[in-house]
Amino acid sequence: MKVNKEIFAKHVRLFSPGKTIFEEGDPGNEMYVIIQGEVEIRKNTSSKTSKTLIVLHAGDVFGEMALIEKKSRSASAVAAKPTKLLVLNEHLFDNMIEQNPDFAKKMIKILSERIRKANLIIQNIMATNKYNQLLDGLYQYAKEHGTSTFKGFRVNTESFSEWASMHLGIPQKDVLFTIEILLKRGVVKYSAVGKEEILIEPRRS
Repeated sequence: MKVNKEIFAKHVRLFSPGKTIFEEGDPGNEMYVIIQGEVEIRKNTSSKTSKTLIVLHAGDVFGEMALIEKKSRSASAVAAKPTKLLVLNEHLFDNMIEQNPDFAKKMIKILSERIRKANLIIQNIMATNKYNQLLDGLYQYAKEHGTSTFKGFRVNTESFSEWASMHLGIPQKDVLFTIEILLKRGVVKYSAVGKEEILIEPRRS
């Protein structure tokens, strides 16, 4: 990423180890490019303690989301070593995007990676919710429609997948896939009848 020497000279700041660059809740008026050193991004866990989320190094960019969205900082940034930063306000950021293709490409890549990570988090949450929703539904179905035995409730896999699709809104292929996960985790077992039927123990209160 190429930076004009004049811009570089006017907008570089030095931070000693332990120096706070910005604090959680501060206005997001600037973003930063690390020229040299290390920066810890910290999230407050209480009024006196914080957790380091990530350590950034030379070439990394941070603080851009608050600047773009014009929101307060969601975490704090602290210099971990003697650190040199290029500091960009909104006007300089816009100029860099317009006049510096390398910088614009880097920002596009950074924002793309942020979106990808956010999507993965959302997918994991949805998968976890679907798993829990299906397991709750399986216990309900077993009590209402399953065959009670001394080992637990026998449930026809095909009948349950149809019921879950209708009552829980989960596609049958996803139901069958989740049942495979339950089998691998030992939450349910195949009954003596075979693979068309599973055995689930009563839920412990």
